[in-house]
Amino acid sequence: MLDQLGREHDCRTADMSPGDARIAAPILPNVGERVVLYLDGFGRVSGHVVRRGEQDMAVIFDFSAHKREKLAEQLTIAINKDIEIEAETRAVPRLIESGTASLARIQLENGAAYEGEVLDFSITGITLRTARPAPPIGTWVRVGGTYGRVARLIENGFAVDFEQRGRSNPQTG
Repeated sequence: MLDQLGREHDCRTADMSPGDARIAAPILPNVGERVVLYLDGFGRVSGHVVRRGEQDMAVIFDFSAHKREKLAEQLTIAINKDIEIEAETRAVPRLIESGTASLARIQLENGAAYEGEVLDFSITGITLRTARPAPPIGTWVRVGGTYGRVARLIENGFAVDFEQRGRSNPQTG
């Protein structure tokens, strides 16, 4: 944790939601102070201390609704991993665990299918790393059970913006 003076302090996340966290630490900032937290598996978040106890504090995050949605998805995945939800029990099986990497099944318009490593995802899209060349921008793909169009190319992969497949697409009839 970094306090508003830029000093680093050890801390532990005691409780967390997409909008706030309870943090336990031996040294606690005062109510109203801005802090930056580096959370394993979730990255950097910032916020303000709204409550301070003897050994913990409550921090309300100060980021956009989009980042809040992304954090909610990350928390959901972390919780599902902890309770070991099987892929077969999901309504739409989309992620497959392989060691520490999450893999997604990618299907192209021509029916070819392969797996890609999930680098990042949200409600609106996903970024994948693949051993194969990326499809051209604008190509329809299905990732797991969700359709989208290739939006941009990255080194060794591509990003997909999820979209509804409409009647104007010749593949849907």
